[in-house]
Amino acid sequence: MTQPGYDAFADEYAQRFPDPYQAPFERHAVAIFAEQVHQANAPGVVVDVGCGIGHVTADLYRRGLRTLGCDPSPGMLHFAREAHPEQTFVDDDATLTLITEPISAILARFSLIHIDPAGVEAVLHAWAARLPREAPVLIATQSSDEPGSALEFDHAVAPAWRWHPDELHRVLDACGFVENWRLVSRPGGIHRFPSVHLLAHRR
Repeated sequence: MTQPGYDAFADEYAQRFPDPYQAPFERHAVAIFAEQVHQANAPGVVVDVGCGIGHVTADLYRRGLRTLGCDPSPGMLHFAREAHPEQTFVDDDATLTLITEPISAILARFSLIHIDPAGVEAVLHAWAARLPREAPVLIATQSSDEPGSALEFDHAVAPAWRWHPDELHRVLDACGFVENWRLVSRPGGIHRFPSVHLLAHRR
């Protein structure tokens, strides 16, 4: 899987989003995730799936975690490696097939939105096969107020789908994960849609 749209958008993205978080609750959600990773104390790396220009990966590193960022866009990874040379970044997609070392936790902020919903369960099953029991997973997506299947929306860069929190819970449960909590925010600022941050752990 490649993301040529993000390659073309990389320069503009780095200029428009110098801060990794667009609202305080996003920063707090990631901070709680980092605390959960420390408490689990499992060996391996924390993988930032769809890391883009790497600023969330770097934030996790500053929080004392051993991190690895992956993204299918070489253009975005170029910025990540330039800005954060102390970090490891891999040209890989959400299946994590090129990451060979043990994985202790997974963060996926607004990256699973670009996977056709029919393929998301396969990705989550692949994660479950790699993670130890109790390993934390934090997923953030644009959300929907309409129960049921994920809804495609007009993302500026690549095809994308937004998820009702209950549907995200359902697919996580089916793939071996237990929900800890969810945080749903309403549209505002640059956000046209609600968003959900959902923390789960490997069953």
